[in-house]
Amino acid sequence: MTPPLLPFAPTTTPALFRDLQVEPEEARSILRPQKDERYGFGFALSPYRGCEHGCRYCYVRDYPQALPGDRSVPVKREAWGTWSVPKLNAPELLWSQRHRLHGQTVFLASATDPYQPLEREYRLTRACLEVLLMCPTTRVLVHTRSPLVLQDTELLRAFKDRVSVGFSIPTDDDTVRQVVEPKAPPIPSRWAAMERLAAAGVRVKLAVCPLMPVHDPEAFARRAKASGAASAWVGGLRLLKDDPFYDLLARHGWLHILDPDYADGVARVLEATFPRTRTPRDRVPAPAPAPPRVLQPSLFEAM
Repeated sequence: MTPPLLPFAPTTTPALFRDLQVEPEEARSILRPQKDERYGFGFALSPYRGCEHGCRYCYVRDYPQALPGDRSVPVKREAWGTWSVPKLNAPELLWSQRHRLHGQTVFLASATDPYQPLEREYRLTRACLEVLLMCPTTRVLVHTRSPLVLQDTELLRAFKDRVSVGFSIPTDDDTVRQVVEPKAPPIPSRWAAMERLAAAGVRVKLAVCPLMPVHDPEAFARRAKASGAASAWVGGLRLLKDDPFYDLLARHGWLHILDPDYADGVARVLEATFPRTRTPRDRVPAPAPAPPRVLQPSLFEAM
């Protein structure tokens, strides 16, 4: 079988896409080895650099970044959310590296939302999922804030028990979301997407990450259960050095979310509904399930 083909003609011409600077690139690598204490996954996969959601707390905004046009000029932290770089050759790179994925778990994605609005046009996340579907011993964890994941419902169903979709819902109050994630989808739309995926037979999880103010943890847990979540976990906020987000929290009276006891309190309430709820204090790796005894297609095997 030949590797998946992109559904569009690649271009390296910068474009303005709904007030977003879009500069496609040909990436040099696509799989980043990574260890996670909850899942023990082997690789992180990001079909894009940058993220249109531009969440105001995102730790990735401080990573060294440069646009393809001039890699000698770093992108300023303040520009986070105004640019995105689609990795046009992501599916082909992933196909060429599939032999590395035997018995591994792939997290999609750690440094960007795989279903940011650009995915409507570029469909790179979908193309990567199509490659992963052909890797029968590989598990996939999808993490998103976007109902756009629903466009791939049938593809996700095809993975059966090899895939789960985690929805980042860090607060039960959409007015909080409008302050900390002003360009991300509203909280009610995320609940609705979770419910629809669960009804379609896709395993979904609640990721309270990073934890923001939750006014009614009991109702929050009930909503997650009613929306079909199979599990939940609570993630802490990673503040950068001299992070202006600290001042934003102070102005709104939300500094209490930085207290580990606050995260533990929310997690304890969730644990009554989801017994294996984890918090930022958890440091014990979850045992990785044994890989299925199925041979991964070799790099040179004709399919």
